Amino acid sequence: MSEIQDFFKIDGKNVVICTYYDGDFMAARSISVFDERNNVTKITKFSMTRTTQCFNSNPVSPVFMINEEIDERFLKRGNRVELAL
Repeated sequence: MSEIQDFFKIDGKNVVICTYYDGDFMAARSISVFDERNNVTKITKFSMTRTTQCFNSNPVSPVFMINEEIDERFLKRGNRVELAL
């Protein structure tokens, strides 16, 4: 599990940066995002980017671009994110 740390738009698509995730986030097949009331939306159309740190081998935070429409209430800092393999 992770949380949304920040998000922004690029070319009309939402890019989400999450907190550290201890797992293979590159193998995710879907993403579930929970709002503050524990409502959930499942995202299946997304792109993940592999990022590496320049000076060490520590894990990095997941960053993904959502390629489908999503209700803005799910894109708030602190919302819970679960990646399904």
